[in-house]
Parts: sequence; structure tokens; C-alpha cells
Amino acid sequence: MDAESGGIAPQVADEGLNAAPSNPAGDVAADTVDRLIIRNKTMRLEVEKVDEAVMAIEKLASEHDAIITSMQIATDDQTPIYRYDETTYSDGAALRGYVTVRVPADDYEAFLKGINGIGTVLFQAENADDVTQQHVDMAARLDNLRAEEIRLREFFDAAQKVEEMLSIERELSRVRGEIESLDAQVKYLERQVAMATVTIDLTEPKPLVRPSGDDWGFGQAITDGFRGAAGVIRVAIALLIATAPLWLLALVAFFIIRALLRQRTRKHAEAMASVTPTDEA
Repeated sequence: MDAESGGIAPQVADEGLNAAPSNPAGDVAADTVDRLIIRNKTMRLEVEKVDEAVMAIEKLASEHDAIITSMQIATDDQTPIYRYDETTYSDGAALRGYVTVRVPADDYEAFLKGINGIGTVLFQAENADDVTQQHVDMAARLDNLRAEEIRLREFFDAAQKVEEMLSIERELSRVRGEIESLDAQVKYLERQVAMATVTIDLTEPKPLVRPSGDDWGFGQAITDGFRGAAGVIRVAIALLIATAPLWLLALVAFFIIRALLRQRTRKHAEAMASVTPTDEA
């Protein structure tokens, strides 16, 4: 390596590390590209039977290439119910269901229309997050990093000193790490845009009476009545036992007072009988 080339290589490497990166996509305004919207929808439906509604949602998801990411079937008291055959979720108890579906953005409206036909909509809320500018900025930065990587590789190939090679290699490693991280973020953002999230809360109407077979609750009412009476008797017995010492003390006091009164009455009667007619005259 001659002196001239030895002086040029560091200067070239320095220019590659410190030069301002180009921004081929940074000048593209967000309003000149298709809008990128992340949609999240929450719905609460009242349906006749939750298990049938869940099967209807599964059918809709299959028709629209959607993915059910989570599902829970529970009773009104939030006790989980697990499917034990292909068509039935429980033994007929009132159920509540939670289903989360990831729907392709192109089928979003059609899927919602199908969901509205399953039951009565009690509540719905939608959140639309516009990430167009964020995507444009990230894509521009990613392009700049890739362009910087290409220049650094060219400088590495042209470098003739070990120190230059090590310095450029460190920069290449840093830029490659940033590229991989940013590329993963861009792809995640694009996946979020491509698939909307719909969360569906399913409820059954609460019956006025919940009969068990043909009993209609009369047997249970009689049982509850006997239990109530037994409870009253149990409380009375407990109260009687708890206050027994007081009753015993009161009974002893009663007998003592009565004996004293009788003794006093007897003495008074004897005194009156001892008085003679002469003394009275």
C-alpha cells in the first residue's frame, strides 16, 4: 500500500461513517399513499343460545379467512364451561361467551354485517388508529439504513488497513442490528393493519324463573322453608343455653324472695292471733 492510497482510505471510511444518510422515501407525504388503519372493534350481543352463536361466529370466521385467537364459554357466575362434545357446551345452564377474532381488513365490514345478524347488539365501540405517517417514517429510515449498509460494505472492500476494517465492521454490525429491529417493527405494523381485531361478548337473556325439570321451584321453596324454621329453632336454643346462668340466678332469687315473704306473712299472722280481746278493750 503506497502513501497516497494509505491517506485516501481513512478519508473514504470517515466519509462513509459520518455522511448524512439519503432519504429517498422521507419526502413522501403520508397523504400521498394509501391510509394504514389499525381497527379494533368491541361488541356485546344478546343471543338466544350462546353455544349456537359461537358456532355461527366460527362459520363466519371460516368464510372470511378470519382467525379466532381466543374464546371462553362461562356460566353467569363466571364458572368456565369446556366443550365436552362437538355441539354442546353445557347442560343447558345460562351461558356467557367471549370470542376474539382477527379479520382480514378487506373482509372487515362483511364480517361485522354477519355478526350483527347473530343477535341483538347491546353495545359496540370501535377504535381506528391511523399509522400511515408512522409507517412512512419507519420505511424511510429502513431504506436509509440499508443504503448506509451498502456504502459501508463498499468501504470495507476498499479498506486496506486492519484498523479501518475493524472500525467499518463495527459500524456494519450496528447498522445490521438496527435494520433487523426496524424491519421487525415495520412488519408487525403491517400485520396489525392487515388484520382487524373484533371482540364479541355474548350473553343470553336472563329468565324470570329458572325451573329445574317440571318442579318450577316449589320443592326448593318448601325445602328453604323448613331450613328457615330449623334455623329459627337453632337460634332460640342457642340463646336459651347462652342465657341459662341468668335464668338460674333469677330462679334462685325468686324462691328466696318468696320464702322471705311467706315467713314475714306468717309472723304477722301469728302476732295478730296472739292479741286477746281484753287487751283490745
